[in-house]
Amino acid sequence: MQKNQILAIVVVVVIVGAAGIYIMMTPPAPSGQTLVWETIGNPKYMDPHSNYESFGSWIHYNVYETLFTYEWDSLRTDPVVPLLAESVSISSDGLNYTFTLRQGVTFHDGTPFNASCVKYNFERMLAVFDPGGPVWMVAEPILGGAAIEAAVYGDGPGSAAHIAAFNDWKAANDNGTGAIIVLDTYTVRIRLAYAYTPFLAAITYEVGAMISPTWVEAHGGITIGAHNEYIDTHTCGTGPYMLTEWTVDERVVLERNPNYWRAADAKTMFPYAGAIDKVIIRTVEDFNSRQQHLETGDADVVYWPTTNAYQIYNNVSPPAFESNDGTVQSLNPNIKIWAKYPSFNIASIHFTMSQTMNESSLNRVVENPFRLKNVRKAFSYAFDYQTFIDTITNGFGVQGQGPIPRGMFGHNDSAYVYTYDLDKAVDYWNKAMNDDGLDAILANNSYTITLYYNSGNEVRRKGMLLLKDGLTAMLARDDAVQPSSELTINVQGLEWATYIGAAIDGKVGCWMIGWAPDYADPDNYVGPYVKSTGTYGYWARLAESEGWDAATVDGWIEQAAKSQDEAERISLYGKIQDAIIEHAAYIWVYQATTFLVSRANVYNVQYAANPMHGAYFYHMFKL
Repeated sequence: MQKNQILAIVVVVVIVGAAGIYIMMTPPAPSGQTLVWETIGNPKYMDPHSNYESFGSWIHYNVYETLFTYEWDSLRTDPVVPLLAESVSISSDGLNYTFTLRQGVTFHDGTPFNASCVKYNFERMLAVFDPGGPVWMVAEPILGGAAIEAAVYGDGPGSAAHIAAFNDWKAANDNGTGAIIVLDTYTVRIRLAYAYTPFLAAITYEVGAMISPTWVEAHGGITIGAHNEYIDTHTCGTGPYMLTEWTVDERVVLERNPNYWRAADAKTMFPYAGAIDKVIIRTVEDFNSRQQHLETGDADVVYWPTTNAYQIYNNVSPPAFESNDGTVQSLNPNIKIWAKYPSFNIASIHFTMSQTMNESSLNRVVENPFRLKNVRKAFSYAFDYQTFIDTITNGFGVQGQGPIPRGMFGHNDSAYVYTYDLDKAVDYWNKAMNDDGLDAILANNSYTITLYYNSGNEVRRKGMLLLKDGLTAMLARDDAVQPSSELTINVQGLEWATYIGAAIDGKVGCWMIGWAPDYADPDNYVGPYVKSTGTYGYWARLAESEGWDAATVDGWIEQAAKSQDEAERISLYGKIQDAIIEHAAYIWVYQATTFLVSRANVYNVQYAANPMHGAYFYHMFKL
C-alpha cells in the first residue's frame, strides 16, 4: 500500500491509564497548500485553440477540460476516461461521434456547460484557426473542415476565402446538416468527413478544451482568422484551477476553483484531491538556482535537465512504475526521482528552407543557405549523435530515426540513419560550395551562421554547441572547400516565446526543438513534421523547399490518415519517413526518456510521466 493510501485512513487509538482516557488521531488531511514549481520559459498563449507548445498546454490541462481524458494514475496513452462527456457512441462506419454530456458542470464564470457550448467551441476553433496552431488536427477529419483549412493555408487566416468557407460551414451546422449537430441540451453529434481512428484522442489534446462562450462574447467575441488578445492572456474553463496571474518571465499563478464539479468524485481515487489551493510556476532559467531552491525547500518541483542528472540520480534501472515511490533512483533522501520511463518525446534540429529569411541575428533579409539540401546533409553528418546521447543527455534517450518515434505503430525500423561522418559532411559541403553557389550566399550572410536554442534549456544549448564543434571540425579538414572569408558560427539562445515566434516567422535558419505527442498515432508526427501545412513543416517552409514534392507526400499523409487497413498505413508511413529523411529537412537527434524530480514530501508528481499529459495539480499534495 502506498504511503498516501495509508495516510488516508483515519486511525483512532484509545489509551486507558490511571489519569483517564486519551483519544489520539492521525493528523487531518492536508489542505490549503501552495505548490511551487520552477521551470524555464513562458507559455505562448493562454488560448488553447491557438497555443501549440508544451508549457501553455500544461497550464490548460489544469484550467480547461476536454470531453475525454487519459487515466491520471498510469502510463496508458489512449483516452478512456470520460470527462466533460459521460459517454460517446461511435457509428459503425466511424463517421459519427455522439456525445452524451455531463450535467451540472459550470465554467469559472458560472456559465452552465451544455451541448451548445460544445458547438460554439468547435466553431471557434475553425474560425480563429492560427495556421501555426493546433486546429489542423480537428479541421482535417471533421466534415467540411478541409475547405476551411485549404483557405487558411492557401489564402491566409481571415482572408475572404477563409471567411466564406467558415460561414458556409457554420450555416450547415446551424441547419442540422453540418459537422456539429446539437441533438438536445446534453447531446451533441460530431460528424467526420472520413473514418479517422485517432479522432477522440485528437480532441483530447488541449485544442479540444471547452471555453465559456459567455466569457468569450463578453471579451471581444470571435473574429474569423484573428487572435483575441484578451483570451490570449486570460482563461475561463471548467477545470480545477483558475489563472489569477501571468507575469511573463516571472511566474504563472493558479488558484483552486472552489466550485469544481469533480471535487467529490476525485476523492474516491485520490483522497487528498484539492489539497493544493495555489500553484506558483516560476520561470527560473538558471539551473543552479533551481537546484538550490529545491534542496532548501523554496521549490517543491523543478525542471532538472538530464545534463545534470548524475548529481542526483543513482543510475538504478526504473522499477515497475506502479510500485515506484520515487526514492529508489535518488541519491538524496529528501528528493524523489522517476527516471528512464519510455516516452514519445523526440528532439530534432530544424532548418528553415525558404529562399530568403529575415535572419534574427543580422536583423535583415538574407539569402538562405539552408535552402540547399547539400548544406543540410553536411550538417546532418557533422552532428555527433552518440556523443550527444552519452554526454549531453547522460544516456536518457536513443538516436532518432525519422519523425515517428521508436515503439509506436508505423515506425520504420529500416529507415536510413545519419551518423557522425566528417568524410560525408565534407563531401556534401563541397558540393554546396562548388555546385550550388554557397559562397555567394554566405557572403550575403556576412559569412555568419547562427545556430539557435531556447535559453535555459541546457540540452539544446549543448546540442547546438556540439553541432558547431562538428562544423568547425569539418571546415578544418584540408579537403574542405573554404569560404572566401572566414566563417563565423554563433550559438545563440532566445527566450521561449521569442524563440517560437522567430521560428514561426522564419527568422531562424537552424534551431532545435522537441515534439511531445498530441495523440499517440503516427499521424500526429508526420502531420506536423512532414505535411507542408503541418506545424513544423509550415514553419520550415517545406512546401517552398527545392526538390520537395509536397502534393505527393501530403497525399500519402492524407491517405494514411483515412485508411483503416493497417498494412496500407504501415507502407505509407514507410514512404513518408524515407522521403523526409532523404530530404534532410531535419536532424533527428534523439528520443527521450523521463526524468522527473521533486521534493520527497510531494506526492503524485510521478503521473506526469504519462507521455500524453503533464502534471495534474489537483491530485497532488504535500506531507
